[in-house]
Amino acid sequence: MALLILLFLGIQALCSQAFSPPVKELQSPFLFPACNDSAVESAVDVALGQINTGRTEGYMLRLNRIFSVLEHPQETSGSVFYLILDVAETECHVLSRRLWKNCKTRPQHKTVFGQCRATLYINNPKRIAHLHSYECTLRPVPTRSILMLCPDCPIFGCPTEPKYLETAVVSLAKFNRESTEAHYFSVLNVTKASMQWVVGPAYFVEFTIQETSCSRNESIADISKCKPLPFEKAHTGFCKGSVVNSQVDHHQFVNIDCEIYEPQVPAIEKQKETDSHKGHGGDGSHEDPHHPRRKGAHPHQKHQHRHKQHEEKHPSPTEASEAALYLEKTVGWVKVLPPQQEHVSLHTLPESPVEYIDGNPVLPEVGKPVPDLPDIHGAPDGEKILTEGPGRQLGLIKPKTGPVFLSFPDELSHSDTCPGEPTTLNSFILNLLPRKHIKESPTATPLS
Repeated sequence: MALLILLFLGIQALCSQAFSPPVKELQSPFLFPACNDSAVESAVDVALGQINTGRTEGYMLRLNRIFSVLEHPQETSGSVFYLILDVAETECHVLSRRLWKNCKTRPQHKTVFGQCRATLYINNPKRIAHLHSYECTLRPVPTRSILMLCPDCPIFGCPTEPKYLETAVVSLAKFNRESTEAHYFSVLNVTKASMQWVVGPAYFVEFTIQETSCSRNESIADISKCKPLPFEKAHTGFCKGSVVNSQVDHHQFVNIDCEIYEPQVPAIEKQKETDSHKGHGGDGSHEDPHHPRRKGAHPHQKHQHRHKQHEEKHPSPTEASEAALYLEKTVGWVKVLPPQQEHVSLHTLPESPVEYIDGNPVLPEVGKPVPDLPDIHGAPDGEKILTEGPGRQLGLIKPKTGPVFLSFPDELSHSDTCPGEPTTLNSFILNLLPRKHIKESPTATPLS
């Protein structure tokens, strides 16, 4: 009898295991919008725009492809987007303040490409678009790829080498002799360097310049000893120069082409200028402080725009103040790794002891992932606070919580439209672009 009871209990246990409901997979908190969706493309445009305008060094980045998009809807309103973007440097320096869509792509052999991971909060009802953080890692096209497809193309060099700084100084001396600017300019930073053998060694550089206190009416033997003007008062510029030392006729050929930008306007002055334009009717015009002019262009060229368009585009002061209560300053960096001789791809960008963040050489530990922003939401619901800055107002309600920013997820988009189509067909980097990770479907385990 005891054996029959044990046998019966054993059969029940086996049956309960065989017919137990399957374990449900955890639901992802994300939505997976299409990479070619117009709303996604608009979000990417905003993210890249804020990445570019928030930097003071390096080059404007241009979208090459939308790799992955995750959308995290918020409980209150709006969504946080986690974007992975394939990008490439353009020929525009960030000092130009051009729109990235208006910047030319670099020639194929000069391409610097990589990926950006950006976290963007968008709240359409409140007209808020805020870039929370971004991390961009880029690298030039491998030297081997250049030599295979273009043996005569210039090869990347290290901008900090003395020969390239000398090239910048020599080419800028020609600009200072021929320009109509009021003051001399000095080299600020060499941003690109390359070398090619023509009739002799040819050196090519791109570099930024800054206006000095030395007048062109003075005879200056060594311009490097001229003190730069304060940044908020100084014109800056971006130059492309070259020096070719001919071994045929023993002559040196120097070329230089520069764009000059108006002084940077401090934030307080910008606010005063904005306030002075309020209440205007019809059309208004003012000088764009970032409008570039070529060497010899008139320094007081103006452009027209309608202030009504600005009013329709930007949120009201109250909405902007409310957003500022819980949205901190954007945190991020753009890291450019040095070129490599061997074939590399974006699947595994190796670390290097010599890196550049926004055009400046840095130690490896600087290029660590961006830390999460601290929790700044402390005020209880309904607490009225006095806002800071001009036009302090009493009565704005500080939300108990703002948008929830998660650590950047490892999960990729499940949409069949991601990655999207490349915007440019660059033969140097098409084979180096990362491909979508195909997640294997779990196989059912047969019952035994």
